[in-house]
Amino acid sequence: MKKIKNWFTGLFIKQIFTSKKFIYTLIGVLTTLLSKEFGLNPDEVSKILMSIAALVVGQGLSDIAKK
Repeated sequence: MKKIKNWFTGLFIKQIFTSKKFIYTLIGVLTTLLSKEFGLNPDEVSKILMSIAALVVGQGLSDIAKK
């Protein structure tokens, strides 16, 4: 039973880390956290996050259409 649980957990983790939505969201979080190091002002960060949100929503709609 433990072997099945480990396999399922590994599969679930792999699906999360290979998900485009996860990658887009991670980039958004990193952009927000590192915005000062990149020299971005709040307006630029907001525009970047809105673009990333559009990508996540678009990918979600694409995933729904596949099913």
